[in-house]
Amino acid sequence: VNPIEYHGPHLSLRTDGVISEGLNRDLHLRLSARHPDWPYLCVPDPNVGCGTVPGHGSRPVSFQAVKQVVIETCKALVSLGATRVVLMTFHGDPLHNLALQAGVDWLSAHGAQGFAPMPLLLAQIFEPDPSVLAPLLAPLASASDRSAMAEDWPHDFHAGFGETSLALHYAPDTVSGDHTTLPPCAPLEPRKAMAALPSLARRLGRTNLAGELNFGALVLTWLALRPFPGYTTRPHLANPETGRLLADLACERYAKAAEAVFTQGAAPPRAGMRWVLGLSLGGRIDLGGSQPEA
Repeated sequence: VNPIEYHGPHLSLRTDGVISEGLNRDLHLRLSARHPDWPYLCVPDPNVGCGTVPGHGSRPVSFQAVKQVVIETCKALVSLGATRVVLMTFHGDPLHNLALQAGVDWLSAHGAQGFAPMPLLLAQIFEPDPSVLAPLLAPLASASDRSAMAEDWPHDFHAGFGETSLALHYAPDTVSGDHTTLPPCAPLEPRKAMAALPSLARRLGRTNLAGELNFGALVLTWLALRPFPGYTTRPHLANPETGRLLADLACERYAKAAEAVFTQGAAPPRAGMRWVLGLSLGGRIDLGGSQPEA
């Protein structure tokens, strides 16, 4: 479930979709090795998403509309006899992932097992794990490039080094060769008022909330850049080997969680940043990206 969305001048409007399709295939390959009786049925992407970034071609859809599409699709899958459903996305907007969470909840209430893996990846963005950086940056030949990208890593959330590398791995024909000429995104330095909120949450012991607030501050700072680049960090350093390593890392975590949900009855990971629902009046107002359509 992915939007049609601007991903800078170098990536496809369907970047989230083509990465999701690749992750779907790789996740099923891992699961089918242990469960050969689990079939693979991929429903076509409805191409809807809320919280799209501004830019040529972005097609924002309201939270309520995305939620309805997700739930109606889950109903159709259950009517076909599906018992295990993965709701795959590569779009990190909090309202979008809360719409997928509504699908997971509906499935659980109607006798099926649902799993939306994106919260596992977003958790790594909210609180980056430094131990994963070295192998991901190893394909960069220059020590100065590795150092610069390590510093920028917490800001790499849209069409930057990581996402462009994943696109080069899964769908290289969707990446413009001009990505190697793009200048780095300007540094993201949230205003003091924005930076104070994550700091306060951390002092109060709310580390998860602090990570979410820090991420929100970075996104709002990025959206305010003029001219707006449409990408973060350093897409000119992107490479397919880093993309392969990122895909392996994501699918390893996804498969472990899916195994626990589908075979052990574990609770699926839940979408975070639920406070955005209140802040946006239930998804009725946009908090920084494109204005949603009805």
